[in-house]
Amino acid sequence: MKDLIEIKQLPIIEEQLKKVSNEIDGKIENANSLLCTEETVKTVKDMRATLNKEFKEFEIKRKEVKEKILAPYEQFEKIYKECISDKYKKADSDLKNKVDSIENELKRKKEQEIREYFEEYKIANNIDFLIFEQAKINITLSASLKSLKEQAKDFIDKRIKDLQLIDTQEYKEEIIVEYKQTLDVSKSITTVLNRKELTKRELEIKERQEQERKQIEENLEKFEESKKTEQNEVLEAPKAEQIEEDILTLKFTVRGTRTKLKLLKEFLENGGYDYE
Repeated sequence: MKDLIEIKQLPIIEEQLKKVSNEIDGKIENANSLLCTEETVKTVKDMRATLNKEFKEFEIKRKEVKEKILAPYEQFEKIYKECISDKYKKADSDLKNKVDSIENELKRKKEQEIREYFEEYKIANNIDFLIFEQAKINITLSASLKSLKEQAKDFIDKRIKDLQLIDTQEYKEEIIVEYKQTLDVSKSITTVLNRKELTKRELEIKERQEQERKQIEENLEKFEESKKTEQNEVLEAPKAEQIEEDILTLKFTVRGTRTKLKLLKEFLENGGYDYE
């Protein structure tokens, strides 16, 4: 098999790199030996520029050599892909699809058998709300039917024990509703008990508020009654007898300025006195 592919001719490259390498070492050593001062800085910069220029020229040549070396390989790789690798890959894909098809069918039949066992066992134990997917049984080709059925049985047996526990609880009907959603017996019982406790506290608060409201209404009624009684007592109270005084006559002479006499007259008139 290995003799089907062989290299007929290697690319021939003039191996003068070692000789050039020695020359480069000499130039670099000479450049590094230069002292960089104000007087020699231009010389150092020129030497650096020369070395960079030479390196770029070598890089251009290297890329040309690379292209020439790779061109035959790229052509070979194209032919290799068409004649060999593509055919092997297609064959592998086709065979994989056939294997997958058979294995998937075997898994489907195995799953169907486990599903039927699951349904029969749950009906036999009067549990109608469970579904096969809740058991989360990992069905593989390597797993035996016996082990898979044991997983299904263990799952349902756990539910049976949970239901037996729920049946001993005070609020079992409500707990069952929660349990069917979660399949977590502890959480279901706690949820219902907490809800009942909350409802109980709410009822107590409402009753207390209602009692307070009635007490307030009774107090208001008593106050209104008391107020009406006081009003009636006021209305029914005997009126005070009016005592008429005798009218007397007082004669005197008043002396004063015109202004004061005028004010006195207004006082007598406003006071309701009868005078001459």
